Amino acid sequence: MPKLTVEQLGTFEVKGGETLLEALRRNGIPVAAGCGGLGLCGLCRVKILQDELSPPSTREVELLGQQLGKGWRLACQAKLLGDVEVEIPLRRATAKFRARPLVSISTPALFVPFDARGGEPSYEERLLEALKAAGVEARRASLSALNALSNRVSGVAVVVEGEVVDIADAYAGYGLAVDVGTTSVAASLVDLLSGAVVAETVTLNLQLKFGADIISRIRYSITEPNGVRQLQEAAVNTVNELISKLGVASAKIYRVVVAGNSVMQHLFFGVNPGPLGFLPFRPVYRRPLTAKGKALGLNVHPDARVESLPILGGYVGGDVVGDLLTARLSEYDTAMLIDVGTNGEIVLKRGNEYVAASTPAGPAFEGVGLHSGMMAIEGAIEKVRVSSGGEPEYEVIGGGEANGICGSGYVDLLAELLRAGLLSKDGRLARGPRVKELNGVLAYVVDERKGIALTQQDIRKLQLAIGAVKFTAKFLMRKTGVSAEDLEKVVVAGDFGYHLDARNAMEVGLLPKVDDSAMEYIGNGSLTGAELYMVSQEARREALELASVCRVLDVPRDDRSFIAELAFGW
Repeated sequence: MPKLTVEQLGTFEVKGGETLLEALRRNGIPVAAGCGGLGLCGLCRVKILQDELSPPSTREVELLGQQLGKGWRLACQAKLLGDVEVEIPLRRATAKFRARPLVSISTPALFVPFDARGGEPSYEERLLEALKAAGVEARRASLSALNALSNRVSGVAVVVEGEVVDIADAYAGYGLAVDVGTTSVAASLVDLLSGAVVAETVTLNLQLKFGADIISRIRYSITEPNGVRQLQEAAVNTVNELISKLGVASAKIYRVVVAGNSVMQHLFFGVNPGPLGFLPFRPVYRRPLTAKGKALGLNVHPDARVESLPILGGYVGGDVVGDLLTARLSEYDTAMLIDVGTNGEIVLKRGNEYVAASTPAGPAFEGVGLHSGMMAIEGAIEKVRVSSGGEPEYEVIGGGEANGICGSGYVDLLAELLRAGLLSKDGRLARGPRVKELNGVLAYVVDERKGIALTQQDIRKLQLAIGAVKFTAKFLMRKTGVSAEDLEKVVVAGDFGYHLDARNAMEVGLLPKVDDSAMEYIGNGSLTGAELYMVSQEARREALELASVCRVLDVPRDDRSFIAELAFGW
């Protein structure tokens, strides 16, 4: 029986003739496959280290191009003929930089010394009386706290939202902030006594084995028996994996705050997101949900309070609320928040009015379907400069040899070619230095030896992605009567946005043209917002207020207006 070795994960027995995707999924290894393994999306790319696979299919040739010669294959197309060794790339980890605004810290959990001996007819009543005497109102003790109280009648009572959840022997406790992304999940550990972040980690979302995007996961939750339960367990198991990396006793985690897009938040709490898959794309709920850790299967204290950030509406979920808490748009009269990605979101503020919309830019920013496209992993060109003579200089993630170009590199390259006169506003390559025909299509060659190039077809796909973001932003601006000149602040959230060169993004029309002083980058604002929601009553009130006042608008399908936004520039 053939063996499949996955770098850093182990070796598995597989069936000859099955696809690499089938083998990986059967062994519980998450691989993105948004099209369900039809060879249409290109997201299931893996690096082959030892090859006994079927020859590349026509779809692989179309989607991978020159990447085929560098060992990349589509897992859904490659069939196992013998022993194979693969590497599954993890996208660039969440940006280490994260802006964190100053907010007033409210104690998210109380740690109160007590002595329950003597007095009232039960230890619980004596405990509550002792807490009241100390100025702490507690309604009851949880079952796990009562069990602990039966063995210890003095110590430190841990009180969360008016409930004694634990009897401890020391002043120590933590909260967990979680950003449940479609592709990856990030978590940070918060010291509940100080509100300080003490650790942070990230990993791939185990839901990827059910589909790479939110639409495929909605479909799975609707069509598969126990689909919602499977997706919920995958999300929880991902978080449990992160908890195991944080280096603290899981029973000392007393609070959890979860942020994510609407679909991810529904699935994390086991709520069927089906209504989000059909017009008018309404969520089942918008308010913050709460549950106990044990009810969700989280490896935290069984009575830990697990909360979600409120959902704004449609696909615009608690992750955007977290971004808004971090961005502090309330400090400006007119401001924009933009999170660029496969499923992006934009929020525009004017006065006391907030409007938001989602923008499906598609997978081009991930490098999917582009001649030399790749994810933002080691070996990807992430920054590009082109001289007046048309010669390129570039920086590679990891500092080694270039294997392709990631999203931020493509934005740089487009902007630089526009400035060098080698690319027109309508997206046509001009003949000049390094511009030549590749397979009958004009292309700008970045690296001749490595065969890395930007083709005319790539440019058209990138125009569609950029145009989708620009069209949505301008729609919101028209609705509120705001021009680019009116914007006091433009806040860019997310890992992809953090690595963008602002001037180049403005040059191609991905961001509105504003002064450099008006630009701000916050990194993973969703995770930071979850932390703020946990430790600050002020932030909690603001989140609820934002959810009540922000209007989520449906962006109309207007092909003529959209086509007008395909030209580069704002």
